[in-house]
Amino acid sequence: MYTLYSLPGSCSSGITVLMSKLGLDFDVINPSELDNYKSVSPTGQVPALVDGDLVITEGAAIALYLLRKHGNPVVEDPVFLRWLMFNYATLHPAYSKLFSVNGAMEDSADKAALMQKLADKLTETWAIVNDRLAEQDVMVGGDASIVDYLLAVYTGWNAYFPAVKIDVGDNVRALVKRVATLPEFQAGFAKENKEFVSAA
Repeated sequence: MYTLYSLPGSCSSGITVLMSKLGLDFDVINPSELDNYKSVSPTGQVPALVDGDLVITEGAAIALYLLRKHGNPVVEDPVFLRWLMFNYATLHPAYSKLFSVNGAMEDSADKAALMQKLADKLTETWAIVNDRLAEQDVMVGGDASIVDYLLAVYTGWNAYFPAVKIDVGDNVRALVKRVATLPEFQAGFAKENKEFVSAA
């Protein structure tokens, strides 16, 4: 039995979906239920996975740990690794900048201009994904993977920034529509008592 600490609709939802796909037995706990979540994850961030005495933080590390432990050969594919890291090291941080600026600055013309500049950079980043999806239905291989799950989750974050324009592209929108119907995706969000809504 695993324990996953997750915030519904955050990047940790990608792990919830992955664990559902792998058919694992796990509990999902919102870190707000703990008095001192930093005793689990020193940064206070999600996800965090507990497997017996082992505690793993960082989404990419958790994904690779689970895939390796449960014998999924995709972890040996350098193309898969490239796109997994693109999600965690490029696309996610681009959104983090928007969240940070939005929370740190008072509303003003300067804030609006900076937010749109960051949104434009996000649109450029999504264009890389959109171009990849012009060649195939999913990012890697023939079946959806955590790479695709995370992309779908990220599109939902656009709803937090209604004042800026972020274009993910038609191919990404088509991917998200497909991913949202997958049994594991629906099961993962149900496990978190969260309804998935894409803002793509």
